[in-house]
Amino acid sequence: MTFTKLPKAISAEELLSTPLPPVKWIIPGLLPAGLALFAGPSKAGKSWLTLWLCLQIAQGNPVWNREIEPRTVIYFSLEDTFNRLQNRIFQLIDGGDAPERLILQTECLSIGQGLEEQVESLIHTYCDVGLIVIDTLQKVRVSDGNGGIYANDYKEAGALKNLADKYGICILLIHHLRKQSAADPFDQISGSTGLMGVADTSWVMQRKRMSQTADILLTGRDMDDRTLHLREENCIWTLEDEETAEEREIKAVPDYLWKAAKYIESVGNWQGTASELPYPSMWEKARQGLPNRRCRKQSRSFWSRKAKPRMGNRPCGSL
Repeated sequence: MTFTKLPKAISAEELLSTPLPPVKWIIPGLLPAGLALFAGPSKAGKSWLTLWLCLQIAQGNPVWNREIEPRTVIYFSLEDTFNRLQNRIFQLIDGGDAPERLILQTECLSIGQGLEEQVESLIHTYCDVGLIVIDTLQKVRVSDGNGGIYANDYKEAGALKNLADKYGICILLIHHLRKQSAADPFDQISGSTGLMGVADTSWVMQRKRMSQTADILLTGRDMDDRTLHLREENCIWTLEDEETAEEREIKAVPDYLWKAAKYIESVGNWQGTASELPYPSMWEKARQGLPNRRCRKQSRSFWSRKAKPRMGNRPCGSL
């Protein structure tokens, strides 16, 4: 199929009739081309995980049950030395072959001070570059004091996004989280919302200190929100489970609500108070031992309505 390069402005009718290339995936379903942000706590294993991903992509090895097309990877490991990188690669490949398509650098220029030209030079030097990693973002930033935090974040991230879009590659920025907690995990990303606003894809790593398990929350313009549950063994993170945002929401609904909804669905049509349900013991137990405020809110919402079944994926519209 022949793809067409579109003009700056186009009518909706012409757009819908023009064949366009599909999304280019570096890791199918998880990491598309464009600007990506991977944030996590300090010393949580982000660099180990990132280096392993680089090795897998450069070799074309599977990543978390996904087949990978081999691509050249350029890894700016700006907080490491070549000695440390050598030791880590020896440990990660465990006697295997090191890929020629993984290019390592421990120094680079800053954004707006030569980094963009350096990246373009590397893209032209090495064939089939698919992924460029900058570890960490803070190492290539320049605080000029002009404008606010949001404006600076947006400008610097925007410069790297322009490069990614121009060459159809993924630029992955490794970043840190704030220490303050937040209801939305993505609000913990250090800096302003300008960074996430520019990024096409965002990953947030959640891991307790010294724990062998971690969660990675993903969101993006070209993908469904999902969570990866990982386990670390010998510095390699393997996938234990994966769930979408919808699956996560369903799991959060207490089991007794689903039981009540199943009963209501089975009788076809029912309305009344909670005490009139044929499961008073279940309701009393739930009322006395609700695990948290969210469950209490769900329960009040569920029982305060007149339970009438409706068509759809879920047994009751109030869930």
